Amino acid sequence: MALTTLVAILFMSLGGRAIAQGDDSSSWVAKIKPRGWSFSATTTINEELRMELVIDSGSSFTIISTRAAKELGIEDRLAQAPRYPLNAGGGVVWVRLVVLDSVSVAGAVAHGVEGAVADLPSFKGAHGLLGKSYLDRFSFRVNGPARKMTLSSHKSRPLYGGRGEGWWKSQAKRLRLQERLFRSMELGAEKSVHSGDTPDRLLSEKLSRTDAARLARYFKDLLTSLEKEARSLGAPEEWAIQSDR
Repeated sequence: MALTTLVAILFMSLGGRAIAQGDDSSSWVAKIKPRGWSFSATTTINEELRMELVIDSGSSFTIISTRAAKELGIEDRLAQAPRYPLNAGGGVVWVRLVVLDSVSVAGAVAHGVEGAVADLPSFKGAHGLLGKSYLDRFSFRVNGPARKMTLSSHKSRPLYGGRGEGWWKSQAKRLRLQERLFRSMELGAEKSVHSGDTPDRLLSEKLSRTDAARLARYFKDLLTSLEKEARSLGAPEEWAIQSDR
């Protein structure tokens, strides 16, 4: 299956599903469960599969287990999904990147969430990690003693899709840099790069040009979707639209 077909299957446009400019702030409260030194929250993936995910704001991606991927019906597509190296417990784990149609905790829904599929020790008996790709869509606070996590719209104004200017600009910048980085690797222009998730040496030695091409396409499609959502919500063009394609 071609990568573009895979992305089309796994990817869902972000647009038009959250709080628009001028709406009141919204908040949600989720019950959480202790998992060693961490906590987990009941999470619904793609509006169909409920599972426990460990809350981990240090994880760039929202990561689900291979068993969860099978239950979601995407396991057979992973062979063509981009490989990506992550630091995990002092070592490096190669994951497969996907885009989750939706991730929901206590009614706080995010669409088009950057995800990964892997089996990690940090799951601590849960089914994955609830990472920054979801948590950064909201302002969130974990209250361990009360066993609850509060998610709310960003505090800055104006809001588009429940998110303020800082989120939109930082997201666009990050996706643009990732696309360019892996495109340079694909073309052989970069011999040593840093993804933010794994050491330079590992990337330069272990990431093939095929891997780099798939990763460049993955981040480009995310950026394109972000731009479409910004337009649909009426966000200022300079927040997310890149002018130098």
